[in-house]
Amino acid sequence: MFIALVHESLTVHQSPAVLQASAGKTVNLSCSFDNTQGSVANAMWTRAPGVVLDSHHPFYSGRLNVSFRDLLRKGEATLTLSELEKRDSGRYQCQISIHQGESGTGAGTELRMTGRNQSETGKKPAPIGCSARELLYQVAIALGLLLILGLAATLLLKRRRAPPPPQPRQRQPKGHGSWGAEESESVHYAEIKFQTPGRREHTSNHAQRR
Repeated sequence: MFIALVHESLTVHQSPAVLQASAGKTVNLSCSFDNTQGSVANAMWTRAPGVVLDSHHPFYSGRLNVSFRDLLRKGEATLTLSELEKRDSGRYQCQISIHQGESGTGAGTELRMTGRNQSETGKKPAPIGCSARELLYQVAIALGLLLILGLAATLLLKRRRAPPPPQPRQRQPKGHGSWGAEESESVHYAEIKFQTPGRREHTSNHAQRR
């Protein structure tokens, strides 16, 4: 779409009317005019309200480039602005002056800075409902994780509080107790002596403790 503005007999066409760009990107603005004679022409770009764009200005240093005279002889003028910032938003106009005295100004291009990388005919922003659904999904996942962690913590606490299982009693081996030790240490024996006939039989029992 071309918009023409007649000023002092020179018609300057400038397009597009609106241009959207995101921060950090590069944009190219252009305008055209009738220069069939190939006369020497000068182009001056301004940003409303009438601020002249200068590549030597600290704000535009290293970011602003304009077309050369060879392109102007063909009736074209371009402006390249790189590393865009939010402050670059505004209406840019192309002013052309020809050596013969004719001059004219384009209708301008409105540069709009956006948060996303979108062109004028680019993608539309995502509907609000989609972002809301994604937020609900994230909340549901977070609640599920919290529930799982709570159950795991409850099971661990129950295991820690449960009494330990009873230990089986160990049987003492026979002969190794106190009573068995005393019996093993005591040895009883009987001694029987036989006397010849006519003598009184004498029997004695002796017990010797080791």
